[in-house]
Amino acid sequence: MSTHISRQTAASSVFLHSQRIVLCRPSHPGNIGAVARAMKTMGLGQGTQLILVNPLCAIDEVAVRRASGAADLLTACRIVDSLPAALHGCVGVFGMTVRARELGPEPVAPRSAVMEAHGYWQKGGVGSAFVFGNETNGLSNEELQYCRAEVTIPTDAQYGSLNLAAAVQIMTYLLREQSGAVLNEAATGATRYGSDLAPSDAVEGFYGQLEAALIDAGFHDPERPRRLMPKIRRIFERTRLEVDEVNILRGIVSALSARTKVD
Repeated sequence: MSTHISRQTAASSVFLHSQRIVLCRPSHPGNIGAVARAMKTMGLGQGTQLILVNPLCAIDEVAVRRASGAADLLTACRIVDSLPAALHGCVGVFGMTVRARELGPEPVAPRSAVMEAHGYWQKGGVGSAFVFGNETNGLSNEELQYCRAEVTIPTDAQYGSLNLAAAVQIMTYLLREQSGAVLNEAATGATRYGSDLAPSDAVEGFYGQLEAALIDAGFHDPERPRRLMPKIRRIFERTRLEVDEVNILRGIVSALSARTKVD
């Protein structure tokens, strides 16, 4: 199981590292830094994945501060003078826009765009680009013509203003989800205080100790079981008990049993 998961994780990383985030004419260094942070938190951690097209500001200390640990993406990002240069080698090109354009490319939903990008990668190992426009004016009609599809993140009709970094965060999360990384992380069962899943013999030992304690306390009559133990098993089986948890539960039963005998 662990080998299978590690292979899936490796494949997820390869896919994520093949995707590009392209910012056209960004005007605020803080937004560039925040975009780098959004990318790195979702596994797009290669600096060359961030491409700036004719930026209207410099990458300064404000950008580094907003990157919050993702400054390496800023150091390694590419700066180009045309959108075609940023898109070289990409198969999927998705233009992010607040509104559909009459003469724009085919509109697709955010999740559908990410699925398409994953499909391109699966077929030939090729990457895609997600293109974001200037913070004030968005993508120009000319820039959007270089995109194969236009993507709009649905927002509330009363307030559709979405920060550049927030939009990037949404799309990079969807990329991470599509890569399988989210499922892989859930499959490991890792938690902050987690331990390995308890083997069957350890869990059965707990059930045996618990049943004996319930009999001693007069709560459980083995001659008239009333399906008590199967129902108790169902309660604990839903939790997928870990080694530490079984040890804690057995300790609790032992302590309560000792206290009952003293009383």
